[in-house]
Amino acid sequence: RDRGARWVLAGWTAFTVENIVLSEYRTEIRRSWGGSGGKGAYQSLYSSLSAATLGSTILAYWRFSRHGLEIRSLPAPPAARAAAFVLRAGGFFMLGQLAPPINFGAASIALGFSTPSKELPPEVRGAMGCPFDMNAYKDRGEVFGITKVSRRPEMFGLLGVGLAGALVATTATQLAFYGIGPAVCFTILAAHSERTQRKGGELTPEKEAQTSLIPCLALIDGRQSWSGFASDVDPINASTALAFATLAALRPPWLRWVR
Repeated sequence: RDRGARWVLAGWTAFTVENIVLSEYRTEIRRSWGGSGGKGAYQSLYSSLSAATLGSTILAYWRFSRHGLEIRSLPAPPAARAAAFVLRAGGFFMLGQLAPPINFGAASIALGFSTPSKELPPEVRGAMGCPFDMNAYKDRGEVFGITKVSRRPEMFGLLGVGLAGALVATTATQLAFYGIGPAVCFTILAAHSERTQRKGGELTPEKEAQTSLIPCLALIDGRQSWSGFASDVDPINASTALAFATLAALRPPWLRWVR
């Protein structure tokens, strides 16, 4: 019944279908271009269509989120806000552990407050000024850190952040944008990626045996150890994720679009 919810769900549907089709027929699409430019053309097409479908979804949310069908007139109860914080923190944690370790020391170098010693090798001095430690994971294997929790941490991380917004949503458009759309989309895409990665050789038998798609299943059934995973966690990125979740929960005026 709500126009905004219909537009938002249409956008999430288009994004899901586009990803399934382009990943399922990746080889055929690349081959149809011919020549050495097929891979680049495929990536450009994929990026353009994903940006268009997600952009239309965000535009529909921006247009209707505050003026659509109201599902709650009062703020969410404390239990819902607490659950939203846990989901959002968990989602940011999973996304943060995929990123290279954050180097906060680079800020003082960039602002001129400190200077690396000239006795250090040039590559070391350059790394000290980079906001991310890009070399930290260069020797990691195919099973590392957050992949011990799930083979698709990016999808379940985004899903956690979305469900957090759905718990405190006040309109049907917000619920569709943060909850229904991401829940259906990322669940389908996570399951479909298993098939395409297995088919393309990206999901090796060894990795499949050691990890799980469902979050924490490999840790629960003993394929991975909790202590081993804990030792892989980057504490700086984890604390940054918690800070972002806290900031979103407090919702200062310049962050009012965050639910």
